[in-house]
Amino acid sequence: MHTLRKSAERAADAYRELVLVQHAGSKKVHQELFLFDDSRYIVAGNDILASILSLAAQGVDKMHIAADWEHLLMIALWIPSHPPVFDVLNLLRKHGASDDELAPFGASDINDLFPWLYYGSKFDLLRKICNAAKAKAGSRVSRKHMHIVCHLVSEETSRIAASSL
Repeated sequence: MHTLRKSAERAADAYRELVLVQHAGSKKVHQELFLFDDSRYIVAGNDILASILSLAAQGVDKMHIAADWEHLLMIALWIPSHPPVFDVLNLLRKHGASDDELAPFGASDINDLFPWLYYGSKFDLLRKICNAAKAKAGSRVSRKHMHIVCHLVSEETSRIAASSL
Protein backbone atom coordinates (compact mmCIF):
# COMPACT_ATOMS: atom_id res chain seq x y z
CA MET A 1 0.00 0.00 0.00
CA HIS A 2 2.84 2.38 0.86
CA THR A 3 4.42 1.82 -2.58
CA LEU A 4 1.10 2.56 -4.27
CA ARG A 5 0.83 5.86 -2.41
CA LYS A 6 4.38 6.85 -3.42
CA SER A 7 3.61 6.05 -7.09
CA ALA A 8 0.44 8.12 -6.96
CA GLU A 9 2.33 11.06 -5.45
CA ARG A 10 5.02 10.87 -8.17
CA ALA A 11 2.33 10.75 -10.88
CA ALA A 12 0.63 13.82 -9.39
CA ASP A 13 3.96 15.65 -9.32
CA ALA A 14 4.60 14.75 -12.98
CA TYR A 15 1.42 16.59 -14.03
CA ARG A 16 1.75 20.16 -12.83
CA GLU A 17 -1.56 21.96 -12.34
CA LEU A 18 -1.17 25.36 -10.70
CA VAL A 19 -3.39 28.34 -10.01
CA LEU A 20 -2.30 31.91 -10.65
CA VAL A 21 -4.36 34.13 -8.36
CA GLN A 22 -4.58 37.87 -8.18
CA HIS A 23 -4.46 37.99 -4.38
CA ALA A 24 -5.41 36.06 -1.23
CA GLY A 25 -9.13 36.73 -1.81
CA SER A 26 -9.02 35.12 -5.26
CA LYS A 27 -7.17 32.17 -3.80
CA LYS A 28 -9.79 31.68 -1.09
CA VAL A 29 -12.66 31.78 -3.59
CA HIS A 30 -10.96 29.33 -5.97
CA GLN A 31 -9.84 26.99 -3.19
CA GLU A 32 -13.34 26.76 -1.69
CA LEU A 33 -14.61 25.43 -5.01
CA PHE A 34 -11.68 23.36 -6.28
CA LEU A 35 -10.12 22.19 -2.99
CA PHE A 36 -6.53 22.42 -4.26
CA ASP A 37 -3.65 22.24 -1.79
CA ASP A 38 -2.06 25.56 -0.76
CA SER A 39 1.13 24.59 -2.59
CA ARG A 40 -0.64 24.82 -5.96
CA TYR A 41 -1.39 28.56 -5.63
CA ILE A 42 0.88 31.30 -6.96
CA VAL A 43 0.06 34.96 -6.31
CA ALA A 44 0.53 37.09 -9.43
CA GLY A 45 2.97 39.95 -9.25
CA ASN A 46 2.19 43.53 -10.20
CA ASP A 47 1.98 42.57 -13.88
CA ILE A 48 -0.46 39.68 -14.35
CA LEU A 49 0.60 39.23 -17.98
CA ALA A 50 4.25 38.77 -17.01
CA SER A 51 3.14 36.38 -14.25
CA ILE A 52 1.27 34.25 -16.82
CA LEU A 53 4.30 34.10 -19.09
CA SER A 54 6.63 33.33 -16.19
CA LEU A 55 4.47 30.50 -14.86
CA ALA A 56 4.06 29.04 -18.35
CA ALA A 57 7.84 29.07 -18.83
CA GLN A 58 8.19 26.92 -15.69
CA GLY A 59 6.62 23.94 -17.45
CA VAL A 60 3.10 24.00 -16.01
CA ASP A 61 0.71 21.58 -17.74
CA LYS A 62 -2.52 23.29 -16.64
CA MET A 63 -2.87 26.84 -15.37
CA HIS A 64 -5.98 28.20 -13.70
CA ILE A 65 -6.14 31.99 -13.57
CA ALA A 66 -8.43 33.48 -10.92
CA ALA A 67 -8.76 37.25 -11.32
CA ASP A 68 -11.19 40.12 -10.91
CA TRP A 69 -12.95 41.90 -13.78
CA GLU A 70 -10.23 44.47 -14.50
CA HIS A 71 -7.42 41.91 -14.51
CA LEU A 72 -9.42 39.45 -16.62
CA LEU A 73 -9.94 42.25 -19.15
CA MET A 74 -6.21 43.01 -19.07
CA ILE A 75 -5.62 39.37 -20.04
CA ALA A 76 -8.36 39.27 -22.70
CA LEU A 77 -6.99 42.44 -24.30
CA TRP A 78 -3.36 41.69 -23.35
CA ILE A 79 -2.88 45.18 -21.95
CA PRO A 80 -0.57 45.50 -18.89
CA SER A 81 -2.58 48.27 -17.22
CA HIS A 82 -6.14 49.53 -16.77
CA PRO A 83 -7.78 48.87 -20.18
CA PRO A 84 -9.42 51.81 -21.96
CA VAL A 85 -13.22 51.68 -21.93
CA PHE A 86 -13.24 51.91 -25.75
CA ASP A 87 -11.32 48.61 -26.00
CA VAL A 88 -13.52 46.92 -23.41
CA LEU A 89 -16.71 48.03 -25.17
CA ASN A 90 -15.36 46.69 -28.47
CA LEU A 91 -14.54 43.37 -26.77
CA LEU A 92 -18.09 43.17 -25.39
CA ARG A 93 -19.54 44.03 -28.82
CA LYS A 94 -17.41 41.32 -30.42
CA HIS A 95 -18.92 38.80 -28.00
CA GLY A 96 -22.55 39.76 -28.41
CA ALA A 97 -23.40 42.98 -26.56
CA SER A 98 -25.39 45.42 -28.66
CA ASP A 99 -24.57 49.07 -29.27
CA ASP A 100 -27.81 50.06 -27.54
CA GLU A 101 -26.87 48.09 -24.42
CA LEU A 102 -23.40 49.61 -24.30
CA ALA A 103 -24.37 53.21 -25.13
CA PRO A 104 -24.73 54.32 -21.47
CA PHE A 105 -21.17 53.16 -20.73
CA GLY A 106 -19.29 55.18 -23.35
CA ALA A 107 -17.76 57.53 -20.77
CA SER A 108 -17.80 55.10 -17.83
CA ASP A 109 -15.01 53.37 -16.00
CA ILE A 110 -14.60 49.72 -17.04
CA ASN A 111 -15.47 48.62 -13.51
CA ASP A 112 -18.99 50.04 -14.00
CA LEU A 113 -19.62 47.33 -16.59
CA PHE A 114 -19.24 44.33 -14.31
CA PRO A 115 -22.28 45.05 -12.07
CA TRP A 116 -24.42 45.60 -15.17
CA LEU A 117 -23.30 42.22 -16.56
CA TYR A 118 -23.44 40.31 -13.28
CA TYR A 119 -26.68 41.63 -11.81
CA GLY A 120 -28.23 41.72 -15.27
CA SER A 121 -27.62 37.96 -15.45
CA LYS A 122 -25.50 38.29 -18.58
CA PHE A 123 -23.50 35.22 -17.60
CA ASP A 124 -23.11 34.02 -21.17
CA LEU A 125 -21.28 37.25 -22.00
CA LEU A 126 -19.13 36.95 -18.87
CA ARG A 127 -18.25 33.38 -19.87
CA LYS A 128 -17.30 34.58 -23.36
CA ILE A 129 -14.94 37.14 -21.82
CA CYS A 130 -13.37 34.35 -19.73
CA ASN A 131 -12.92 32.34 -22.93
CA ALA A 132 -11.42 35.39 -24.68
CA ALA A 133 -8.90 35.73 -21.82
CA LYS A 134 -8.13 32.01 -22.04
CA ALA A 135 -7.57 32.24 -25.80
CA LYS A 136 -5.41 35.35 -25.55
CA ALA A 137 -3.25 33.89 -22.77
CA GLY A 138 -2.94 30.64 -24.72
CA SER A 139 -1.80 32.52 -27.83
CA ARG A 140 0.86 34.41 -25.86
CA VAL A 141 2.53 31.54 -24.01
CA SER A 142 5.26 29.64 -25.79
CA ARG A 143 3.95 26.19 -24.79
CA LYS A 144 1.39 24.91 -27.26
CA HIS A 145 -0.06 22.05 -25.18
CA MET A 146 -0.55 23.87 -21.90
CA HIS A 147 -4.19 24.00 -20.81
CA ILE A 148 -5.45 27.35 -19.45
CA VAL A 149 -8.66 27.97 -17.52
CA CYS A 150 -9.79 31.49 -16.60
CA HIS A 151 -12.09 32.24 -13.67
CA LEU A 152 -13.70 35.63 -13.08
CA VAL A 153 -13.80 36.30 -9.35
CA SER A 154 -16.36 38.76 -8.02
CA GLU A 155 -14.81 40.56 -5.08
CA GLU A 156 -18.25 41.88 -4.12
CA THR A 157 -19.81 38.42 -3.74
CA SER A 158 -16.62 36.41 -3.05
CA ARG A 159 -17.65 33.92 -5.72
CA ILE A 160 -16.51 32.80 -9.14
CA ALA A 161 -18.93 34.71 -11.37
CA ALA A 162 -17.94 33.00 -14.62
CA SER A 163 -15.36 30.61 -15.97
CA SER A 164 -13.96 29.30 -19.23
CA LEU A 165 -14.69 25.72 -18.10
